[in-house]
Amino acid sequence: MSGGVLMNTFVLETSQIPRRRFGIPRVPAAQPFSWLRSGFDDLMAAPITGLLYGAAVAALAFLIVSLTVGANRFYFVPFIFGGFLVLGPILSVGLMAMAKRRESPGEKPSETIRRILAANNSGLSLMGLFLLLVFINWIMLSNLLFGGVYHEVMPTYAEVRPLPVIFGQSWPFALVFGGIALVLAVLVFRITAVSLPMLVDQRVDAINAALASSRAVGDNWPAMSLWAIMIAALTTVGILTYFVGLIIVTPLLGYASWHAYRETLIPESKEASGRDTDI
Repeated sequence: MSGGVLMNTFVLETSQIPRRRFGIPRVPAAQPFSWLRSGFDDLMAAPITGLLYGAAVAALAFLIVSLTVGANRFYFVPFIFGGFLVLGPILSVGLMAMAKRRESPGEKPSETIRRILAANNSGLSLMGLFLLLVFINWIMLSNLLFGGVYHEVMPTYAEVRPLPVIFGQSWPFALVFGGIALVLAVLVFRITAVSLPMLVDQRVDAINAALASSRAVGDNWPAMSLWAIMIAALTTVGILTYFVGLIIVTPLLGYASWHAYRETLIPESKEASGRDTDI
């Protein structure tokens, strides 16, 4: 914990999981820069693994866009970029597992990562399903808004206009589209910012992990707001460089997200609680 002062606690207790407290320290507003530095250190510790992971995510993003363009759904492309921000967190789970493995250097990487991911496969699957549903609904809402305002459900390639041009032609569309995007972004970030690394680290269900994430983000909103902006900005840069930038951005943010979790949600010691929910 980097100089944080405990300001609140989250109590984890379900019928399957014993009672355990998690401290939520107050972190400085500029702490996300430290998380990025720690993420960079993790990337430099195993650059080939991290870059290969980033390349796989970049290839997936390129494939999705290529299939969309190939199906003549050109107008979907700008909205897919926004949707990628939704799916990005679940795609980084493997990186979070690798960051956790660095804390137990004596174990074999492959065995450790399999053990970590298998321990909470149901919770991770449920969170992935939630993000997939948000992504699908985002695309559907974008399509409905675009078609309702411009009466163009399937424009040709020649008729496709950049998103800033579309916004300039219809301020109501810009306001409604921007409002929906902001609400979804805040919802997804608050639920996933801490929950995904928590699912990698603790024996916890997806609902409790989401509640813990919401609490941690809300109690540290200055730092978390900056963190959300940094994630959006770096991911946008990765996408605008024809996905090449995602090769570096993906592992950098994935590792940094682990350190953000470590500094904003701290489990009570096993000795103090008499319980152990660590994976």
